[in-house]
Amino acid sequence: LYYRHTDGKIIRIRRVDDGGNSTTRPENLATEHAYGAEFTSSFSPKTWWKLDGSLNFFRAITDGANLDATYQSDTYSWFARMTNRFTFWKNLDVQARANYEAPQQTPQGTRKALATLDLSMSKDILRGNGTLTLNVLDVFNSRRFRSITEGSNFYTESNSQGRLRQINLTLNYRLRQAKKKTKGLDEEQGG
Repeated sequence: LYYRHTDGKIIRIRRVDDGGNSTTRPENLATEHAYGAEFTSSFSPKTWWKLDGSLNFFRAITDGANLDATYQSDTYSWFARMTNRFTFWKNLDVQARANYEAPQQTPQGTRKALATLDLSMSKDILRGNGTLTLNVLDVFNSRRFRSITEGSNFYTESNSQGRLRQINLTLNYRLRQAKKKTKGLDEEQGG
């Protein structure tokens, strides 16, 4: 269980002037109160299969009345992550990670749901001195940030994608070094 109070919550605010020109910039709203519950678990159905997952339910109440009385939101939402790790033949590892973020209300509209899947395979080669890794980040090219932003004189639907599907093939060769932890999806994305 958790509670988090934030003063000066930074949110991107869009404004449209009388000439129809829009600007979007990060601004500090007054406060945000967030509370919820996070559940995490690990489970190994087989010696070669490991599951890790987390589920987070929360409520966030944002007050931006210091800028505009309409910059308010009260949202209930959730997000989940599931990672499957498989080890085959003692030197082939496969990992699949799925993420889902449910829709959320924002002070100016709605952020829509986001779902992604990443895959990674690694195999020790060259008598254990090398590791060949293939990973596909965002397999279905679905890491799209979709939102609806509304104000008194505008309505905007956005659909943007910061990075397209990415496929990486890497070879690590160790010179007189012992093998360290295998690089998987968690390390690729800094998680």
